[in-house]
Amino acid sequence: MRILVIIFVVLVACAFVLVVNARWVDSQTRPAKARDGGQILEAINIRANVRVEGRGQPIVLIHGFGAAMNWWDEITPELANGHRVIRMDLIGHGGTEAPAAGYSIEKQAELVSAILNKLGLDRITIVGHSMGGEVATALAEIRPDRIERMILIDSPPTAGTTFTLATEAYLQPFLGEFLSNFRSDRIICRGLAQGFAPGFSIPEKFIADFKRLTYTAFRSAHEESIAYRKSKAPYERIAALQPVPPLLAVFGTQDAIVPPAHAKLFERVRGASVAMIEGVGHSPMVESPVKVLALIKAFLQPES
Repeated sequence: MRILVIIFVVLVACAFVLVVNARWVDSQTRPAKARDGGQILEAINIRANVRVEGRGQPIVLIHGFGAAMNWWDEITPELANGHRVIRMDLIGHGGTEAPAAGYSIEKQAELVSAILNKLGLDRITIVGHSMGGEVATALAEIRPDRIERMILIDSPPTAGTTFTLATEAYLQPFLGEFLSNFRSDRIICRGLAQGFAPGFSIPEKFIADFKRLTYTAFRSAHEESIAYRKSKAPYERIAALQPVPPLLAVFGTQDAIVPPAHAKLFERVRGASVAMIEGVGHSPMVESPVKVLALIKAFLQPES
């Protein structure tokens, strides 16, 4: 009997510790800080890290879940040779502030739209990677007249995505908050590896980007991404736009997060084209920037 009492007390104590830790972790916020060559702009009561480069027709680059604007470093210089390239960190990511709440895809799109207003930009080409493609889609739903062209890179067309067991555990309430106290560079690197083809060397700057995420930002952004896709499939959202913008969907054939076969769903969008890049994973603009640049440039060529 005494052993049972001891076990009960231990379990109650552990539960109490988990609850207290969860509340402490979930209460954490982070202020904005300019980084990666950006500057802080305020819009819709959010202080966002924004970087503008080059001259010409505007191209907006939206990073994915757990990333930051520097995931576009390999293709931005070439794009900026003939375009005005706008990059920004999404809410909770990179140098943009991480509030206690407010991570919906629609809210992220509102921030992008407000930043574009501040910069005096109207018609744009928007490029979204992974969750950034959902933000691009939501922006098109808010202001379809603003979208000249749309490029989605390994952005899920439906709710279906796959993460490692470790990532899934990290996303669980209480357990995730507890595990967040023990994230090392090595553990973060293992988690990021699913975003690339096997054997790809994870840049240290991406590990630093992940460390900027509060636990609330990480889990909330993930949950809001799933909620947006479950509410209505992104490819159906794009197909319903008036007008439907020219669309290019780029996918890596070794994507471990979004099944590459799902890329064909974007072909159901009127006038859309799909390009597969062999041998790369979920992040082609990092893994194969030359091929991605070639696809973007060809897509942006004016019709003869």
